[in-house]
Amino acid sequence: MKTILSFPQKKTIFLLLIALLPLVSISAQSWQLINPLYPTKDAFVAAYNVADYGASGDSVTDVTAIFQSRLDTLRILGGGTLFVPRGKYRINGTLIIPKGVTIRGEWQKPVKGQAIKGTILMAFSGRGDENATPFITMEPSSAVMDLAIWYPEQLPANITPYPPAIMFGKPNYFGNDFCNAKNVTFVNAYSGAIFSRLNGGSCPIINGLYGTPLSRGIEIDNIADVGHIESLDFSPAYWSGSGLANAPAAGSSFEGWIYQNGTGIVMRRNDWSYTCFVNIEGYNKGFHAAPSLTTVGSIPNGHNYGMTFTNCKTGIYLEVVSSDGIMFARCNTVSCETGVAIASGTSGTAQFHTCSIGGTLNGISVDPASTTRTMLEQCTITKGKVDVGGGTFMASDNDFNNNQPQIMLGNNSRGIVTGNRFSKGVNIQNNSLYTSTIDHTPLTLKALPAFPDVSAETKKPSRAVLYIATKAPFNAVANGTTDNTTAIQSALNKASQDGGGIVFLPPGKYKVTGHLTVPSGVELKGSADLSSVPMGPGSIIEVYADKNNAAGTPFLKLSANSGVRGMTFNYPEQVYSNLPNVPAYPYLIQVTGSDAYIVNVGMRATYSGIDLFTYKCDNHYLDFVAGHVFKNGIRVGGNSAGGKIYNLQFNTIVYAAGSESKFGSWANSPTGDNSGAYDYNYANLDFLTLGNCQNEVLYNDFVFGSHSGIVLKSENSSGPTGLILGLGIDGSRNSMRFEGAGAGNMDFINSQIVAYGDTTTTYLSSQPSYTGSATLFNSDWWGNPGKGLIMNGGTINMQQANFHHPGQLRWGNLSSGALNVHNSAIWSVGSLLNGGAGPRLSARSSIIDSTQLVTSTAALWKNNLGNIWGVSIVGAMDRQGWTATASANNGNAKNALDSNATTRWDTQGSQVNGQSFTVDMKTVNTFHAIVLDVTGSPDDSPAGYSAYTSNDGINWGTAIATGVGNTGMTLISFTDKTGRYIKIVQTGAKGNYWSIHEFYVFGKVDVASVSVTPVSARFKVDSTLQLTASILPVNATNKAKVWASSNTAVATVDSTGKVKGKSAGVAVITVTTLDGNKTAISTDTVYSTAFIKAPIDPAAAQFRIKAQPHLDQISIAWSSPDKWKWVRFEVQRSADGAQFSPVATVTADPEKAFYTALDARQANDEAYYRLQAISANNQVAYSNVVKVNPSGTEGGLFVYPNPVTGSRLSLQFREGATGRYQLRLMNYMNQAVYQTTVNVTDKHTPVTIQWNNKILPGYYLLEAVHSNGQRFVKAVVIP
Repeated sequence: MKTILSFPQKKTIFLLLIALLPLVSISAQSWQLINPLYPTKDAFVAAYNVADYGASGDSVTDVTAIFQSRLDTLRILGGGTLFVPRGKYRINGTLIIPKGVTIRGEWQKPVKGQAIKGTILMAFSGRGDENATPFITMEPSSAVMDLAIWYPEQLPANITPYPPAIMFGKPNYFGNDFCNAKNVTFVNAYSGAIFSRLNGGSCPIINGLYGTPLSRGIEIDNIADVGHIESLDFSPAYWSGSGLANAPAAGSSFEGWIYQNGTGIVMRRNDWSYTCFVNIEGYNKGFHAAPSLTTVGSIPNGHNYGMTFTNCKTGIYLEVVSSDGIMFARCNTVSCETGVAIASGTSGTAQFHTCSIGGTLNGISVDPASTTRTMLEQCTITKGKVDVGGGTFMASDNDFNNNQPQIMLGNNSRGIVTGNRFSKGVNIQNNSLYTSTIDHTPLTLKALPAFPDVSAETKKPSRAVLYIATKAPFNAVANGTTDNTTAIQSALNKASQDGGGIVFLPPGKYKVTGHLTVPSGVELKGSADLSSVPMGPGSIIEVYADKNNAAGTPFLKLSANSGVRGMTFNYPEQVYSNLPNVPAYPYLIQVTGSDAYIVNVGMRATYSGIDLFTYKCDNHYLDFVAGHVFKNGIRVGGNSAGGKIYNLQFNTIVYAAGSESKFGSWANSPTGDNSGAYDYNYANLDFLTLGNCQNEVLYNDFVFGSHSGIVLKSENSSGPTGLILGLGIDGSRNSMRFEGAGAGNMDFINSQIVAYGDTTTTYLSSQPSYTGSATLFNSDWWGNPGKGLIMNGGTINMQQANFHHPGQLRWGNLSSGALNVHNSAIWSVGSLLNGGAGPRLSARSSIIDSTQLVTSTAALWKNNLGNIWGVSIVGAMDRQGWTATASANNGNAKNALDSNATTRWDTQGSQVNGQSFTVDMKTVNTFHAIVLDVTGSPDDSPAGYSAYTSNDGINWGTAIATGVGNTGMTLISFTDKTGRYIKIVQTGAKGNYWSIHEFYVFGKVDVASVSVTPVSARFKVDSTLQLTASILPVNATNKAKVWASSNTAVATVDSTGKVKGKSAGVAVITVTTLDGNKTAISTDTVYSTAFIKAPIDPAAAQFRIKAQPHLDQISIAWSSPDKWKWVRFEVQRSADGAQFSPVATVTADPEKAFYTALDARQANDEAYYRLQAISANNQVAYSNVVKVNPSGTEGGLFVYPNPVTGSRLSLQFREGATGRYQLRLMNYMNQAVYQTTVNVTDKHTPVTIQWNNKILPGYYLLEAVHSNGQRFVKAVVIP
């Protein structure tokens, strides 16, 4: 926003100035028309030539004093140009360019790799000290033009800091405005053109800077009004090809230094600055948007067009992003590592339209801690990742030619991705925690129109002859009192009679009571031919004609093929005391024919500015017309075609603060309260009116303080057509007023529109008479008028509009016509539209709230998201069973977990430090984000917060995250943390409640265990067995698992747990969870029936039996290594060892390796036992024969039950000693599977042992050893 307050008054006292300059030689100037060696866009006049004062361009002689003496003399004269012819000029000291003064040399536009020619200033001062006095320091409204600056002692192998080559702004000087640097080559300056951090001001004018600035090309900061930065070209190739001493070889180490350390453009507080037609090659950063170093919190906005960044590490680096927007159109990154990088902590809106963006690593990179709205439309992503970590990524109608995945949306981002094309097949990696909209339906949208490359055009008479109006026979007098009407007109007529030429007015004030006409072929020229508002110095015509006669003859008429340059016009009788009854005057300038030009012209206290409508004036050309008008600025019509209006710069402050010394100490300006000047312009000024004109091109035009910034109207049933780039309207009551249209369109690119005031103000209004169509490509709107848009006719199309302040009452009042917004951002507003306006609105792929609008009534409402982010529930953890508690209003804490956004928990009082809200997730989980959804009460987010986690709800440790809540939705993100409990502690204070409508956690429920059923199974070869794995907890997030077989020759298992038998044997099947690597097993036996076809060799049987007498039974035990051959076993008994008969039959089981059977004791003294094994085909085999004495005792140790039942066994020591026994139960490998110690007190009381571990079935030996060495061994069968 532009300041409208006046600065402290300061007055220039010329006697004092002269006293301070006793050594200055005030010799008579010799105004001369310079005929430079190289072509120029203008014919320039110089007061002095340094060569006439002994300055030698021999590269050896120090000429600092000569240069500064002539510059100071020009200050006293009131401004003018010091000419420096071709040569190498050694400047051991530093230079100050006074107000109104230009230093100008002979300059040939450099070519990469070719020698630098023309005027070269050799800089030596300040080596090693970047903060030393700059080589050139500029006062307001001064200029450095057409020369090169070279540092001979700068060595490419050892880059050394120097102060800036050009500093805009003199320390401790009132004013730093309209410093001009044009056509300057920085051969090897450490820093090029820098706007002073010590002396704030406005409107730096930079055009045509080339070369190899090493650390910074330009840096803008500390300005309060629009800067114009155009036609920059920085590359290492300029120095290496310069042909100057110590120039590096192309490709040598200095290029690496620039790549690691150099920045082409540093843009800090720039207050809308225009940056256009830029080429930056080989720097660390091509364009760097950075915070102000002088005004805390100030960041750049503005518009950028036609920029290319080649071979930079980062093409465009946005360290900060303004909420008002920062716009890029036709900006390209080529072979950079990263095309566009948007840094942590950024917010606001970055708009990219018709850009080609690519990077060897990243095409676009947005930090996860950014909330920027990154807009892309009709762009081409040539190469590299599009990694959007945070903010809203709005991409529509683009071409993604990069590799898959073409777009990666991170947890903290969301996307509106619509209508794009993907040359390599679409793959969008969407990891967003929030609601996004992705739609690949093709779109048909108007393409960004081609805009001509803009550079200063050649505007000068064909006949280069100078007529000095103050010389005889004309004898004009610049004393402010003598009427010079006749003198000046006589000079103009004489030039015309002679065939054309330049009528020159030396600096001073020329009173003119009549009217002037510039004939064809003639130029009226002042001494300060530089881009500036009226600031005091220079050639000033004071206009007196036709006061109170608005219909009178315009003061200055420009004939066809004529022009005016470098002049200031002032109306001395427009005194502030007249306001609000401002006397009316006719237009200041009227163009009466084609090919007329007005360049570097200032006007102040003017009632109406320039008339381009009374006559047909094709190909009119305006470039940097600047200052102040009361009623009408510039009006175009008359069926004119092909006109160009560039770089208008108007601000009410020029008149309102004109009494200040920095603005020229004008007598007709207010000296105290100046608000009346602003009020009058707010109520009356129509700045730019376009009527019946065709193909009008407007470029980087700006006004502050008007009723209407631009008016489109019909004349004779025809309205304007053309194209407008960089329109800036600030402080307007009705910024854009559309009343009529031509047969074609009037389209706008990169517009910056500000309107503010009461509820009657608006950004844009259309009248019923407007039946045309206008498209705005990239536009930023702020200032908060009463109603954003008022439409009563026509069609307005907006692509990538950013309405930071939509309007006090509502965004749109649509009574008629159609409003179409696409890929735009309309920030929160109380009411979107007036009632019944829905059918006149089309909103697509935008951030826009449907406040008080039934979206189904809209002409189109598609793929839009709201300003408050919605959580994508799909990505949140299941909250079933969770509970919540709170430090206040605990009974309602559950509402934050009830999946009902209309309910909430709140503190029932203002927020104070220490309030807490705790959630128990019931299981230990791993998580990385928490969302506090307060969409239903958007202002009730926490003033501050700290988040904690705990496994037990008692020990919380240090905070896992801290921050400040966001409106509507607060995302708390961090690296993976593990815990069961989450606690949010409110750390700030504000009047609102702290509310949570829904509490979401993003992460995973960890797997605690896995089990498998059955744990063992027996099945045949070629059959299958289905195993089932059960994962706990049942709501574990990642239940993925893998199955594996220990012996795939026996059995295989697939991904579902289905086991297939391959051959006889045992296989262990293991299931493993991917989360936590938890495992479980199933031991499975596969058996085969194929053996029934094979004969059995009885001699090959490999089994033996054992028999053991007990109290009333005989136990028989055996093992069978050939367990796959038998179907049953028969236990046989014999009294004599010859004749056997069966006593028991046991079915074979391939899963068992050990068997037992029981037989009753016999009466006879002895018995014999053997085993018969029978196969499926009734072949048999026999075991050994064992003899048992049934009537005998069991010796000293009696064991029962045997076979064992369960895991318990009783022992009775009938013949052993009492005392302590060491017991061991040993398997067939003589390994102890159980051991213990018992104490025997007598022979009749049994001792019981029991084992808790599982012991496999089998034949075991129980060993009992007394402490005296006595040993007993008994066979024990465990079935």
